[in-house]
Amino acid sequence: MKIQEQDIYHGPALMQIVEHPSFKALNRASKRYGHYLVNTDRQVFTKYRKTKRSPWQFVFATDELSALSKALSGADSVFVCLVCGHATICALNADELQQLVDVAAASQQSIRVEVPSGGSCHASGSKGKLKRTVPHNSFPNKIFA
Repeated sequence: MKIQEQDIYHGPALMQIVEHPSFKALNRASKRYGHYLVNTDRQVFTKYRKTKRSPWQFVFATDELSALSKALSGADSVFVCLVCGHATICALNADELQQLVDVAAASQQSIRVEVPSGGSCHASGSKGKLKRTVPHNSFPNKIFA
């Protein structure tokens, strides 16, 4: 099978997840590319941008928002991992995600991740921005907390 571009960018996120001491299993959560089930109870949606420098803009189409909404309505923990080039992974939990985008929106939504020199991830979205930064080292621990 040929290696696709998204495989190259999802790889670092998945590798960090599987190397975590609490990792047990990784499966596809749906037919949607980038939607994974970790340890049978954590849904992870992965998106990437390949630009080398901050800021990174992640656009969520209405079908992606619908999938997120469906996942959030279940009992599982839901996370969005935004792979920012080769620089960092900005992991958002369900509460952070819902502060940034409206998963019930009828139009696309977006999240912007900016990393000032030497700083943590500053995330803003269609609905607003996070009050706190997202530390680089919060991933992958956030997935297993």
